[in-house]
Amino acid sequence: MTTQEILTKTESLYPSAVSNTDKIGYMNDAQNELSPYFGIIAEDSTLKTVIDQDSYALPTGIKDISDIISLSIGNIAVPLDRYNYTQYTLNKSEDNPMVEYGYYQIVNSTGTKKLCIYPSPDVVNLPIVIRYRKRLTLLSASALTVEPDFDSNFHVMLAYYCCKMICSSGPSPDSYQANMFMQMYDEKKQELWKVSMENEEKAKKVRTDNRQWHKSRTYHAGY
Repeated sequence: MTTQEILTKTESLYPSAVSNTDKIGYMNDAQNELSPYFGIIAEDSTLKTVIDQDSYALPTGIKDISDIISLSIGNIAVPLDRYNYTQYTLNKSEDNPMVEYGYYQIVNSTGTKKLCIYPSPDVVNLPIVIRYRKRLTLLSASALTVEPDFDSNFHVMLAYYCCKMICSSGPSPDSYQANMFMQMYDEKKQELWKVSMENEEKAKKVRTDNRQWHKSRTYHAGY
């Protein structure tokens, strides 16, 4: 479904005077919630280590440390292959590092989140490679022919969520309708959860990796 088709579906379910911009804002809220279910994995290698600096701005596309799936730092400036990296593990906090090599998140007084690595690097320009779960691309009222970049079987969820939010707001909220649309959304979300679990089980059965298959590849070029 295109963005316009989802808007049309929303209007057919619950006619309202809410602007397209506000409706699409609600849809984008739903997309942020649904992002973890669709398995869109991206990789970023823009960060480089700085001697004695343990905190770094989160790369573009990563909103929170919870988006990160894995983090590795090269053992040399230009790693020879994908195995010439040290894997880092998610830690609870700077006060509880748990492991020798780890990463965690700090938040400053303005709410800005930063990535921290432990221990502080003692070598400059080592590549920091982050694999993360990419958030779904936000929709826009100025691009109504664009389709959400996830399984079209679940596009209708954006209409359900949008209707729920419309019913929940305003001076006279319609709680009955809001609850009904939220139930429709949750039922579809349960279906999505089952699909994601089935895909995860299938992934476990994929043939085990072998170091020799990637002998001459870089870490972020091979799978």
